Formats: sequence, structure tokens, C-alpha cells
Amino acid sequence: MRSLPRIRFQVQPTVSHYREPLVRRLLESTRFAYDLVGRFRNSEAATEDRIASASQQTLSQVTPLKTRAAGLLWWEQGQVTVVWRGGHDAYVLEGRVYTVSTWAAGAAAKLRGRKVLLWGHGWKRPETGLKRRLRLSFYSLVDGLMVYGDRAKELGMEYGLSAEKIQVVYNSLYSRDQLPEQPPVKSPRSVRSEDRHTLIYSSRLTHRHRLDVLAEALTDWPAGTPVPRVVVVGEGSERVRLERVFAGAGVEAEFLGAVYSIDQLRELYARADAALSVGGAGLNVIQALGFGVPVVAEEGNRDSSPEIEAVIEGRTGRYYQAGSPESLRETLVELLTDPGQCQLLGANGLELVRARYTAEAHTEAIEVALARFLGHSP
Repeated sequence: MRSLPRIRFQVQPTVSHYREPLVRRLLESTRFAYDLVGRFRNSEAATEDRIASASQQTLSQVTPLKTRAAGLLWWEQGQVTVVWRGGHDAYVLEGRVYTVSTWAAGAAAKLRGRKVLLWGHGWKRPETGLKRRLRLSFYSLVDGLMVYGDRAKELGMEYGLSAEKIQVVYNSLYSRDQLPEQPPVKSPRSVRSEDRHTLIYSSRLTHRHRLDVLAEALTDWPAGTPVPRVVVVGEGSERVRLERVFAGAGVEAEFLGAVYSIDQLRELYARADAALSVGGAGLNVIQALGFGVPVVAEEGNRDSSPEIEAVIEGRTGRYYQAGSPESLRETLVELLTDPGQCQLLGANGLELVRARYTAEAHTEAIEVALARFLGHSP
């Protein structure tokens, strides 16, 4: 019986709680045999901004990767040696341009005839000059790129990389069986002051996510219409300050801290009429759409990750003008006063996530990419 191609696969950015469904699917693969490695925590972040690691059961199936850092420059111990010695059909490394060991591993692979692939964001935004040349030089060392979004592939092709070298694998948060089949049906709202809409915000509370604009948008809410309540899910260095901001604005906001229980999250989103993505967007978008809740997101934020592509204007969510409380308020009023639109956008969002952003879809996209890069039939 022919053995499966063996892949040394670096889970990135860390082996965190939200990578557990993907790790399980990779280890269940019948197409490739994976040796998983990865960092167990984002130690470069402040303590209050760190992402929770995966369970001990999941961590026990991943080889820890130690990293030395000097500012932006990282060295991941053992990567170059492993590539130089060989023994795997391909090596998937984190595609971070400032990780010096990845440059060295790519060079070693060239010398030894190894196949090295990168998994990462690629281009999140257009680049020029030295930064673009640096990234292109980095990518020239390896055999292929697996990127999170279509925009990254478009920019890579625009800058001279072949379409065959870039495969879009998207991202994931939950497995398909953890998500609802249909979005929850919301009861019609009355005009009673106590029967208000609920907005949910779920993300780390850092300077990257400027939640102040939401407090300001709700402060001058149109007269005669109940002001929505806000549920904030997440922890971070900005939490204490933001609690003061919302209290000072007289806006009811419940700060719950970090919530990892999917059952609790499902209940919270079932009560929400819309989800907010203020500042840089990321997997918070996929979480909301995966629970069938439309997303109102900031347009054109440079800090947004490729998951922002899942927010499609008028189909899965709405956009508001960056940094404008007035634009956010206007967009929310339009959306919340049209329950039919909310329901439709939520249904479309759930459909998109189930098709593209589950752990199963993510694994399938990764394995199609691996097969193509290795010259196998997908």
C-alpha cells in the first residue's frame, strides 16, 4: 500500500483555541500525513492581548516551535535544520516576511531540492518600493503561497507572480457541525422603549479596534427610536478605558470579557440583530456571519485582515465610512429598521461561511493547494 505524502505543517499564527477544528481535520486526513508544529501562544503581544491557546489535548498533537525575537525580526528554532535534512514531501512555513529563519529555510530548500510553501496573509494592501521588492524576493525563495483571500492573489499577480504560485485557501473558525443550518429568526420589535435592538461586538479590545466610534454613533440616536443595547465580547488592554467611554456616553454596553464556549456564543448571537466590526476586521466577521448575523464593517481599514472580503455590501452586510460616527449611525438605522434585510443578509452570510470558511472547507482548500504544488491530482 502506497504511503501518504508527508507534510511538515506549521499551524499559524499560533496553535490557538480557534485552530482546534482545523487541526482535527488535518489529522483526520486520508490524503496527506501531517507532522504539525507551531507556536503555542503569541508571546509578542501584551499579556492582556494574548490569544488563548488550544486545549491540552490538541497541543499534545503539535510539536512546539520556539521563537527568538529581536524587535520585528524572528528566528524559529529548528526550521532550517529540518528543511536541510529532509524527510518530508513538503514543508509549510508561516509566511511572515520578517521571520529570518524562513528566509534561511527557503534558501536551504533551494540548495537541497526541498519543496517549501508559505501559509499567510500575503498582501493585505497594495505595496510599493522597497517593501514590495522585499516581499517578492521572499516569495521567490519558495515553491508556492497559500493565502487567506482573493485580494492577496490579485495583488501578487499584479506584481508579477504567476497565478499557479498562489492558491487561496481562506480561513476558518468553526467546523460545519458547530454552525446552524439556518440563521435564527428574530421576533419583530415593538416601539416600546424596553424592546430594543441588540448589537454585538466580538474581538480583542486593542488600539487596533476603535470601538469609541460606536459609543459616539449611539449617543445621538434619532429621537423616538429606542437606542440599541451593545454586547461586547472580548478582552484586551483597552477594556477598562472603553467601559468608561460607553458609561460616559450614557450607552448601555455589557462587557462580558472573553467567551470561548460555542454554546454561549450561539445564544449571544441569536439575540443580536447585527454585529459590528469597528476598526480592523478579522475572524470576528466570520464568527458573526457563521451564526447568521449580518455585519456592519468599517470601509477601507488598512488593518483589516482578508476575512473582510466576506462582508459583501448589500449581500452579507453593510459598510460605513471609516472613522465616521454619523455614517455608522445612518447605516445602523437603515439596517435595523428593515428586519427583512437583516434576515436576508444573515442568511447569505451563513451560506457563504458554510461554503468557504469552515474547518472542512479550509482543509479541503489546503489539500487542493498541496496536491497542485506537489504535482498530484487534486
